[in-house]
Amino acid sequence: MAHSQRKPRGHATVTVFGRRAVEEAFEACKSERVSIERVRIANDLPASYHKQIQQLCRDQHGKQKIEYEVVPRVDVHAVTNEPRHDQGIAALVHLFNVVDLDDYLDRLKGRGARDPARVLALDAITNPQNIGLVIRSAVAFGAGTILWPTKGVPWIEGLVIKASASTLYQATIIPCEYLADGLTELASSGFRLAGLDSHASVDLDVFESSHRQVFVLGSETQGISEEVDPLLDDVVRIPMMAGVESLNVAVSAAVVCYAMSVRTNDSG
Repeated sequence: MAHSQRKPRGHATVTVFGRRAVEEAFEACKSERVSIERVRIANDLPASYHKQIQQLCRDQHGKQKIEYEVVPRVDVHAVTNEPRHDQGIAALVHLFNVVDLDDYLDRLKGRGARDPARVLALDAITNPQNIGLVIRSAVAFGAGTILWPTKGVPWIEGLVIKASASTLYQATIIPCEYLADGLTELASSGFRLAGLDSHASVDLDVFESSHRQVFVLGSETQGISEEVDPLLDDVVRIPMMAGVESLNVAVSAAVVCYAMSVRTNDSG
């Protein structure tokens, strides 16, 4: 887990850090959502905690052997780059839920009218914690497929996973280099593309989602990007009162995902 071995954006192997996040990765490993390749733990942590993590590693031996490295705390910081948040432990985790766009589209073939497809697209969202909260809302309300560009958006990392409360392991992650390219391919496969804009004339609560629907979430500061805006089929707004013009992107995602879940349940 040397610093020089960190994977490029879009790769399905990521570094998870922090006690709870690493323990949740072991839970996800039991349900075969991830595999854990390596654990690096600070030598100054309590012996009882070392024993707990060693036991978790042994419990996984029927599936694979997990390397267990006891190192000075500074060597944990070297692989996380988050000395304030890593709590002296990190794990190298392989995600089974990162899929190619072509593979995702192949999965949709023959699903039928009872299975609507809902995708959230991240458009230049730069705050890792906001991304994690977006994913948490998406999974909570059944819209857990994320179109995730590797340009202009931070890739999956420890802070994203922690903010998602490890719900990221339950999402379907579709990486693409540029968001506009991924959206274009989805549109050519029958998806309608909608974006949020506080100045739109259509309210979210009356918007009729398509059977295959993408909602684009714009950045915290500039909204939908210039590259993506021309691709949109629809623009909708979240109706608000008391002169409030906008919401944090994570809050907006929660509202959108809830609205989609209500419409889906009503139609079913």
